[in-house]
Amino acid sequence: LIGQGVGPEARVAVVLPRSVELAVALLAVLKAGGAYVPVDPEYPEARRAFVLADAAPVLVLDDEAVRQDLSAHPDTAPVTGLRPAHPAYVIHTSGSTGTPKGVVVTHTGLAALAASQAERFAVTGQSRVLQFASPSFDASVSEMCVTWLTGAALVMAPGERLLPGAGLEELLAEQRVTHATLPPSVLAALPPQATLPGLASLVVAGEACPADLVERWSAGRHMVNAYGPTEATVCATVGEPLSGRVVPSLGAPIGDVRLFVLDALLRPVPDGAAGELYLAGSGLARGYLGRSALTAERFVACPFGPAGARMYRTGDLVRRRADGGLEFVGRADDQVKVRGHRIEPGEVEQALTAHPAVRQAAVAARADRTGDLRLTGYVVPTADAARQTLAADLRRDLLGRLPEHLVPSVITVLDALPLTPNGK
Repeated sequence: LIGQGVGPEARVAVVLPRSVELAVALLAVLKAGGAYVPVDPEYPEARRAFVLADAAPVLVLDDEAVRQDLSAHPDTAPVTGLRPAHPAYVIHTSGSTGTPKGVVVTHTGLAALAASQAERFAVTGQSRVLQFASPSFDASVSEMCVTWLTGAALVMAPGERLLPGAGLEELLAEQRVTHATLPPSVLAALPPQATLPGLASLVVAGEACPADLVERWSAGRHMVNAYGPTEATVCATVGEPLSGRVVPSLGAPIGDVRLFVLDALLRPVPDGAAGELYLAGSGLARGYLGRSALTAERFVACPFGPAGARMYRTGDLVRRRADGGLEFVGRADDQVKVRGHRIEPGEVEQALTAHPAVRQAAVAARADRTGDLRLTGYVVPTADAARQTLAADLRRDLLGRLPEHLVPSVITVLDALPLTPNGK
């Protein structure tokens, strides 16, 4: 890698499925001093092409590249001039303007993340940690880092074996997994009779966890709730061990994370009042790749720290409970979380309106009969559109261009979109 120009500030795209080769490739890029850009090969070709074009990597590691016969293996880690402030990885998240944005995360927060999570999640050298998240999702960073830096075993499996349901239950038992981080929606999809006796530590993250899931899965194991955006090196807060029928709070800051609940004028709000959550600390990302204006908008000066300190606007509305915990209230903008994935409806709306049969589109997250959030699309067709088959045609088209979690579960064809009294 170094011989091909990889070093500090150089980006390397890694287009590999969950595998030993993926783990080796990520470590190789980091040891060479570069920043890896994970590209899930299961994503649609259009999404992969966009990420590769946006990241402009100096090299792409895919199946063909890792099959090459490499004859030179250094005995020690190479000297690269790498510093903590250099980027470690770039992960693309959904974009409110319809364009995904690459978050540039440095090495600074990784060691603190691994150390804090090892302690909070009780990971030891005897643990077996499930690598559940997609390589393109930042939860995979914490799964791998906390495993490697504690000497635990990382359990990797093909994507089809990780689908929520009986197959995942079988995998956990077969591989004797002791530690797993799962979105609440995945827990809810496990068979009713599932008990997972070998799972000693369970972390729920990615979305709000209902009280009934806590009651079912906390008995007999160490279960905690974790919270954090990609822009704050995966995880910013972790709660106390859960027990009984309770709604988890966001928990307490890890490492040197500082959090503030502020109003629109950046003033602290009273306890019990809702405000936007801001995060500060060494784990904040450098910003968004090639998007200085957006970086300046989301990473703002911190009035509560030393000169030059920054804080990140999460967009999450929270309130401080009587017990001191932070309770998630909702989003300050249109961004939503569905099944653990952070989604900007604007990106999906742009994809819908790109279809020649669609004149207007709107996307929202709606609760179904079970209370689970589902992405729902509404479209106004063009005059010559085939209305009877339009919904099915649109889903087929989106599945070819977007990751599955960005494709609405239901698409409804309307004569017109409803308007507010002022015409919006």
